[in-house]
Amino acid sequence: MNTPKLLYFEDIVLGEVLQSRWYCVERDAIIDFARAWDPQPFHIDDVAARDSIFGGLTACSAHIFAIFCITSQRWQSGVVQQAVAGLGFDDMRMHQPVFAGDVLRCKTVIAAARLSASNPDSGIVSYDTRLENQHGVVVFSIRATSMLACDPARKAGMP
Repeated sequence: MNTPKLLYFEDIVLGEVLQSRWYCVERDAIIDFARAWDPQPFHIDDVAARDSIFGGLTACSAHIFAIFCITSQRWQSGVVQQAVAGLGFDDMRMHQPVFAGDVLRCKTVIAAARLSASNPDSGIVSYDTRLENQHGVVVFSIRATSMLACDPARKAGMP
């Protein structure tokens, strides 16, 4: 079994673009999620959805945010962030509906990075992230800020 590459604060490169694997938004997942969290007719009923302004079954915003959460952690490169904590989200936007059968990919740009003033073993990183569908259309965007661990081996001067 391959050990994943760990991504520490020292590995952050401003402007680097990270991309996830594709994620298929399945009809049953849209309905199940919406029944629990946002039971609007256009999220849970095919006929009502077809007759709505969307013209088809769409994922609710909380579901789209959840898809962002999982895809933003599944980068194609296989690296695993050494996240200490999520610090917040800003400028979240739903640009276009996400329909049953859409396939989404997360694209992330490392927008800012600095050492933490309060925790010397960590850095603060901001990411500008968007979800794009199979047509390259941006359906969701957000700025996420996280605390990332510094590499203890590098801090100690080990090779």
